Amino acid sequence: MSNDTPARVAAQATQSGVLNRGTVTLIGIAGSTSAPRALILLQSGRVITAKLGKKTSVGTVIGINENTVVLKRGGRTTTLRLPG
Repeated sequence: MSNDTPARVAAQATQSGVLNRGTVTLIGIAGSTSAPRALILLQSGRVITAKLGKKTSVGTVIGINENTVVLKRGGRTTTLRLPG
């Protein structure tokens, strides 16, 4: 079995220009409502998975809901929203 995605499928499954690679971006929320995880794309291109209370390079995760994650760093809060 091949792991290659057919071009037709890839074209339908992706949208160009949605993710701004120059900023920290929330790309997904996973897990249950009692134990959600945020998938965060860093400026470096690395993706991290963070749960409530986790300290990351972009701040401590202080809130996760179905469309957003709230980070706190240096006394400031930042809300990341799912694109689209």
